[in-house]
Amino acid sequence: MASELKRRKVQRETENSPSITYNVRHWISAIMSLCTNNYMTHISLTPLRIQNCNATASGGTSFSKVFCETIHYDEGLVFGDLFQKGMEVLVNYVQKKTLPASRQVQVVLQKLLDFLDGERSINVHDPQRLSETELTILVSNHLLGKLATSSCYLVDKNCSGKKGDWCLCSNDACEMTGQYGDTSIGHVEVWHGNLDIIINNDLAVYVVPVGEQPESPGGKSDVEAKLKTALSKNPQMIAQTIVFSFVQKKTHPEREHFITPCIGIGSTELLVMFYDSEHDVLLESCSVPLYKDSVSGKFSYTAILVCWLTVNYKFLCTGLLQSVKEYTSDFFVHASEKMKVYEEKLQLGNVGWPLSNEGKLKFSPRVKCTPSMHEYEKVLQEMLWKLDDATDTYSSST
Repeated sequence: MASELKRRKVQRETENSPSITYNVRHWISAIMSLCTNNYMTHISLTPLRIQNCNATASGGTSFSKVFCETIHYDEGLVFGDLFQKGMEVLVNYVQKKTLPASRQVQVVLQKLLDFLDGERSINVHDPQRLSETELTILVSNHLLGKLATSSCYLVDKNCSGKKGDWCLCSNDACEMTGQYGDTSIGHVEVWHGNLDIIINNDLAVYVVPVGEQPESPGGKSDVEAKLKTALSKNPQMIAQTIVFSFVQKKTHPEREHFITPCIGIGSTELLVMFYDSEHDVLLESCSVPLYKDSVSGKFSYTAILVCWLTVNYKFLCTGLLQSVKEYTSDFFVHASEKMKVYEEKLQLGNVGWPLSNEGKLKFSPRVKCTPSMHEYEKVLQEMLWKLDDATDTYSSST
């Protein structure tokens, strides 16, 4: 109760202070980006269709050797429509300070509020020049682990670079809340390999390898464009997302839906993929800026929101809209001869190696919103207008 009263006091002070209102405005705008298709920086999800892949190649295929050619469907949806429960929690809290009825969801919301009250950054000299291992540990320790209900995570024990119990940030006293271990997944007869990170055995994380991190003499915009290309429609990330979804379905058959995410992390961007192993739907988000700017190491509000919803998808995701289920990825078709393996034999941990070794332009879908997302957008827009009016009144009186 005391912490809630303190939070309300902080909120009142925030709303009455123009110097802090700027942050509130950006926070509300970040929430709006999840529920509108009219906003310049809206966060969308686009279905993918597989044209060709090696999901059933003889002898199995490791993730590093995956081939998966995909195309986008013409229509997409806003990110919030996959997380209608999460959007309701967010809008009710920022508008009315109403807490969710579920005790479990209250804990999930508190994780977000605690994160916002904290540092919201990683303490490194140059966040855009981190090695793959450094980026893996730092994002897990300082973002994903803090937003999840449990800060435990598992890092691939085969990753190169520094190891130990300590985080790789500039704070010498910062300890890892996770550990190194076996992150293997899949089956030797089909797609398989090691995930970079597993959060609470529920979420897969893919980190763009150092060799794929772009360095361009053309400037920052060229680098960002190349990084988006490295994450978008990434064959290895697609394979990991699909395999992880089948594993979750096999492990937790009691769940209401089986859409499972995988977060892709680059030096400056993140992207989320989702696969529903029941309805064969593969979704890819647009690229989300990881940091507020290029030097501070502060995470962007949008990245915080997207990661919070994603790491807590068990509590906040409402599953696929009925209208989206028609956009199948055709994985069932391409993997038909080995579907029994994908559905019954995949496992997490202790997965062996294969029996034999194998040797654009940005797409903008027509993004649709459900009526509830439009209502959230209206509420948030009215809050922004009130903040603007309060700022104007304060300015004219000083």
